[in-house]
Amino acid sequence: MRIHNIVLLAALLLAPAGARATDQPPVAIDFSREILPILSDKCFVCHGPDTDEGSTVRLDSYEAATSDLGGYRAIDPQDLESSELLLRITSADDPMPPEDAEKQLTDQEKQLLAQWVAQGGTYSQHWAFVPPKKRVPTRPADRDANPHVNLIDSFVAAKQSQRSIRFAPQAERETLARRASLVLCGLPPEPDELGAFLHDQRPDAYERYVDRLLNKPDYGEHQARHWLDAVRYGDTHGLHLDNRRGVFPYRDWVVSALNANLPLDDFITWQLAGDLLPDPGIEQLVATGYVRMNPTSGEGGAIEAEYQAKNNFDRTENLGAVFLGMTLTCARCHTHKYDPVPQTEYYRLMAFFNSTSEPALDRNKYDYGPTTKAPRDPGQWARWKQLEAARDKLFATAMDQMAGVELDAKGWAEATDQEKLDSLADPDGGFATLPVHPQARSLRADIEALSQSFTTTLVAKDLPTPRPTRVLNRGEYNLPIGDPLEPGVLSVMGDFPEDAPRNRLGLARWLTSPNHPTVARVLINRLWQQTFGQGLVRTPEDFGVQGAYPTHPDLLDWLAVELQDSGWDLKHMLRLMVTSRTFRQSSAWRDDVDDPENRYWSRGPSYRLDAEVIRDIGLWAGQLLDPEMGGEGVKPYQPAGMWSALAHPASNTKLYERDNGRRLYRRSLYVYWKRTSPHPMMTLFDAPDRETSCVRRSRTSTALQSLALLNETQRIEMARMLAQRLLLESSDTASRLDLLFRLIASRGPSPTEADAINQLLDQMRARYREHQDDARALLATGEAESNQSLDPALHAAWTQVALTLLASDLAIILY
Repeated sequence: MRIHNIVLLAALLLAPAGARATDQPPVAIDFSREILPILSDKCFVCHGPDTDEGSTVRLDSYEAATSDLGGYRAIDPQDLESSELLLRITSADDPMPPEDAEKQLTDQEKQLLAQWVAQGGTYSQHWAFVPPKKRVPTRPADRDANPHVNLIDSFVAAKQSQRSIRFAPQAERETLARRASLVLCGLPPEPDELGAFLHDQRPDAYERYVDRLLNKPDYGEHQARHWLDAVRYGDTHGLHLDNRRGVFPYRDWVVSALNANLPLDDFITWQLAGDLLPDPGIEQLVATGYVRMNPTSGEGGAIEAEYQAKNNFDRTENLGAVFLGMTLTCARCHTHKYDPVPQTEYYRLMAFFNSTSEPALDRNKYDYGPTTKAPRDPGQWARWKQLEAARDKLFATAMDQMAGVELDAKGWAEATDQEKLDSLADPDGGFATLPVHPQARSLRADIEALSQSFTTTLVAKDLPTPRPTRVLNRGEYNLPIGDPLEPGVLSVMGDFPEDAPRNRLGLARWLTSPNHPTVARVLINRLWQQTFGQGLVRTPEDFGVQGAYPTHPDLLDWLAVELQDSGWDLKHMLRLMVTSRTFRQSSAWRDDVDDPENRYWSRGPSYRLDAEVIRDIGLWAGQLLDPEMGGEGVKPYQPAGMWSALAHPASNTKLYERDNGRRLYRRSLYVYWKRTSPHPMMTLFDAPDRETSCVRRSRTSTALQSLALLNETQRIEMARMLAQRLLLESSDTASRLDLLFRLIASRGPSPTEADAINQLLDQMRARYREHQDDARALLATGEAESNQSLDPALHAAWTQVALTLLASDLAIILY
C-alpha cells in the first residue's frame, strides 16, 4: 500500500498546476495565500493551535510540523518525500482527513500541498498579522503614464492587466453625481446642487463637488450609521425587560466627530479611554459610551458574577470585530482553533474591561452606573463649545494678569478646567482682585445655567482598585483557574507599548500604533466596503486564517498606511476613493469581461441601498425630511401591537407611543432602536438588531419588501407628498415627469421609461376619476396635510406613479 501512496504522490508532484507549461520552472507556492487557507479549512479543526502539545500532529507552525513525533514528522526537512503529511493525504487505508470528516481535500488541494512540501514546506506569517507597508504599483505597459493618476487606479489597473481587462467607460455625470452623494451623504443631490455641477466645466468640477458633499452635515449622519452598526448602538438595554437606557448623546457625538473630521486615532482613543485622558472634557467622556454599549440585563434571578463575565466577553469580542477584524469568541473556552490566539491572551485582553465600575446588572434603570451630564441636542452642543472657547480665552487672559499674584504654579497647572474657573470666580479667593474675575463669574453662571438642561448619558469609569482577572475554564464564570492576569494584548499583533499604562488608554495606544498589523487595514477595508459595496477583504468580520484573502493586497496595505500617514484623516481617504477612476466608471454589466463578482473592479459600484437610505430618499423627495439633528430617538409609523407582543409586561418599552408632527420625518439615523424589536421597515431591509456587532449587512431581495414599499403608511405618505410637489412645481406632464426622475435618479427619463409612466398615469387617472372616494382615502394616509386645492384624482394618480418609482431600482439601487 505504501508503494501505491508513493505512486499517487509522484503523480501529484508531476501534475501541472493549471495551464502552466511543463517546460517552465515551477512557480513558488505562496504559503499565506494558497496553503494556509487549506490547512485552516481542512486540517486545523484537529491539528491547529488548540491541539494538545505532543499528543498529535500540529500543522499551525513550522516548528510543530517538523517536530519529531516518535520516528516521523508531518514535514521532514531531511526527507521531504517521507513527510507524514504527504503519506496521509494520499493514503487509501488511513487517509487524512478521515473518510468520515465533513470537509475533504480536493485533488487540486492535495496537489498544492504536495508541491508546497516538495519546495521545502516553509511557513510564513499570515498576511494580516504582518504590519502593512506601502508598495508603489508597477504601471502596466498598456497604460499611459500620468503623474497625477490616483494611485488606487494604478493598483487596480495592474491587477486588471493580468487578465487583459481595462476600466469601463466613465459613468454619466448625472449618475456620478447621484452615486457620490449617496455614498458620502446618504441622499441624492439637491436639484440646484446637481445643476451647478452639471454646468461646471472646470477640469476639477467633480473634485469640487465631492468637497462640498464632504462638508455637508448630512455626511456625518450617514457615515455614523455604519459605525453604530459595528459598535451595536441601541436605545434600550437589550435583554430581559429591554428598558430605555440613556446613551443617545453618544450617537450625536459620533455624528459631530465625523463631521468635524476628528482624526481616527483620537476617535478610537476617546471611545476606549476618554475618561482616562488628563482632565477629560464632556466630549471625551460621552465618547466612552462605546464601553457601555454592550447589552445588559436586570433580571431578578441573574447572578452578578455571571453577567460580569458576559458583559466583558461582549466587550472583548466587539473590540475584536470592530478594530482587529478577528473572531475571538472561540478563545473564551479554549485556545482559538484556527488563529494564534491562546486562551490566556483572550483573558488578558478582557482584563482591560474587567475593572469598569458599573454594576454587572443594569437594575432596569435608564442611568445605571457612572454617568455624566451632556448636551441633549446639537444646539446645546454648539452653545457648550462656545462657552468652552470663552473659558480657554479667559484662562489665557488670567495668566497675563497673574504676574503680581502669589500663585502656586504647580497647583494651577494640575488643576482641572472646572477648578481653575471656580478659583477665578470665587469672590473670596485669591483671584477676586483680578480684572478677569467678573468675567469668570459670568461665564461660570452661563455654564451652570446651560448644564441644568443637559441630559444623562452612560460613560466609562474604572474602579480605584482593579478587579482580578483569571482564565475561566471552558468560559464558565464560576470556574476561574490560575493566577490573576495582567492586562495584555494578542502577541501575534505586536507588543504592548513599553511606556503605556496597563489600562484602556494603553490599549488604545496599542491599537493606534503605526506597527499594528490589522487596525488600519480593518478600518480602511470597511470604508472601501461602504464606498464600493464589497470590501477588498470580503470577510470584513474575519481577517484571520479562515477569512478571505484580499482581492488587492498591495492596495489594501497602501491605503492602510496612507490612512496613518494622513494623520488618520477619514475624509481624505474617502475623497481618494470617490475621485478614483475605479469609482467613477460605469456600473453597467460588461459581456466582454469575465468578472461576475467584480473582484477586478472592472465596473463601478452597484448595490441595493440600506434601509435607512431608502426611507430617507422618500422623505427627502417629498420635502418631508426634517433637517433637525440629534436628540432622543424618534418613533415614526409602525404597526400597532408589535412592541407589546414581544415585551415583558413590566418593560417601560412595551408600548409604542408614536411621535407626531415633524418628529415623524426625522432622518432614519434617529429612529428609536429597541434591540428586541427594531423598526420593522429597518429589519425588513436587513438592518441588524444591534445586539451584537455588525460590520457587514446582508442584502436580501424578497417579495415582502416589495409589498411594504407599496403599502406601508409612510411610503404612501412620501409618495403623495412627492406627487404634490410635482403638481405644484411643474405645470405639465412632461415637466413633472422630468422633475420626478431628476429627484430620484438625477437624470431625465428615457423614451421607454416616459412611455411606461404615461401609461400608468393614464390608467390611474381614469381609475380615480371613477372612484373619487378611493382617491381621498389614499390622500388621507399619514399626518402630513394635503393641498386641498389640487384635483384629488390627479393627485392620487401621481401618487401611484411616485410610489411606483420610489419602489423601483431607480430609487433603491446605487448604480
